[in-house]
Amino acid sequence: MDSISEKRELPKLYITQPDLAEPKRSMQSHYHSVSAYDKPQQSQDIPSQYISKKQLENKKFKEMTILEKVIYFASMPFHVPRVKCEIITERKKYVGLIEDYQNEMVIIKVASKPRPVSVPMKQIEEINMVGF
Repeated sequence: MDSISEKRELPKLYITQPDLAEPKRSMQSHYHSVSAYDKPQQSQDIPSQYISKKQLENKKFKEMTILEKVIYFASMPFHVPRVKCEIITERKKYVGLIEDYQNEMVIIKVASKPRPVSVPMKQIEEINMVGF
């Protein structure tokens, strides 16, 4: 065993490496998000009876009230595809996307019209899903 340790050879090829400092990482250290359901808005957008996120998550669509359906569609994130709805009112039937709910008015984007249509919440009798 002594003969092996004595005959240890030096490396035949030397590659010089520069002494570099480790790069500094600049990453995100904090994140804060507020859900539309969690905080009440200051304006009159949210109705007097506040609906929580848990109440909407645990209900089936057919069991929701008209107000809950409108809030569900109006508060969907922008990256989720919108679902076409059939909104039946006292006078007319609209097929389109529910975009917003403000001041007791439901804003519906109808395919046949260039501008969104505003319908009073009180006139809506029924909301059904049609598809994408």
